[in-house]
Amino acid sequence: MPSDSLLYSDDEPGFIIAWRAKYDFETGRLDGAMTYAEALEKCRQLCAEQPDKTFWPQREAQTADSYGKFHQAH
Repeated sequence: MPSDSLLYSDDEPGFIIAWRAKYDFETGRLDGAMTYAEALEKCRQLCAEQPDKTFWPQREAQTADSYGKFHQAH
């Protein structure tokens, strides 16, 4: 059964894993870009291994993305 989401296909590249501690004010990102399916599977594995944190796939930020889509039109 494919795990395609409504936003991303499984084979779409350029995702990293972001995380947040559940009880502290800590956040971070893990190095290494991968496909959406690989990132999702790695997040599931990390959530099982480290229950005090939550993990999710996040698109790797590009310099144009960080400026905002509304500013790119000008």
